[in-house]
Amino acid sequence: MTHPSLRQFLLTPPQDWAQARTFGLPLALMSWQLDGQGRLTHAPLPPQAQGGLMLVGASPDLSPAADPRPGAREILAQCRSRGFAGVVLDLEQPPTPYLAQLIRLVEEGLAQRQGALFLPEAYANFSRRAGLYLTSALSGGSLRRRLEEAVAQYGARRLVLCLRRAREDFYLPAAKGVGHPISQGELERLRRQLEPSVFFSPDLCARYFTYMSRETGAHFVLFDDGETLAKKRALALELGITRFFLLYPEVEEWLPQLLGA
Repeated sequence: MTHPSLRQFLLTPPQDWAQARTFGLPLALMSWQLDGQGRLTHAPLPPQAQGGLMLVGASPDLSPAADPRPGAREILAQCRSRGFAGVVLDLEQPPTPYLAQLIRLVEEGLAQRQGALFLPEAYANFSRRAGLYLTSALSGGSLRRRLEEAVAQYGARRLVLCLRRAREDFYLPAAKGVGHPISQGELERLRRQLEPSVFFSPDLCARYFTYMSRETGAHFVLFDDGETLAKKRALALELGITRFFLLYPEVEEWLPQLLGA
């Protein structure tokens, strides 16, 4: 697929770096984490792993009383030494004053070298300039409406859509819209065993089927494939969103299709 402004990054764990780079996309390396005291730890990477983006997670034990300055300095030092064009902060914790300060320090340091910062949408109020990423995997509502609302609130140029494959099994009725994640092997086993009719949901932009279990009753299985991910990307492009994160190796089998090979 070609689009004049399309930019795609492979979010890649360190053990898959060598294989992921063969696809020719810039990588966002998932090798760093802030520990409980806010210091940067990392998994080994070869010296030639340079450029692209640096993805930094945070330990669930991260102390809100930690000093954000050492962690921010360490993140910026890694960016300089490996030539990263920006930082993705993969934060799942509720916003805290510590994280607000960390974001400010990292953003200020990146601005000095024209680097980019990417934050989860939940942290939008912590920065007026950072890119905001949101997931393509919904279990309810409408993906188009979700993206339209985000574009109206933040502007399409700030947004990044993370193309994550949906693959969940829901007990019906799923009042809370939360399913049980299943593996690709489990999905394939269910389809072989049940031979269900598979449908496409225009609202969720994903495929689904239903089945009955004697033990647990009615089920609804929602999943993506290469075609549905391409449709989600096309919808985002239609709305002016031109940047995408692709999780590797989760989408490896569909990369030739998504790259237009």
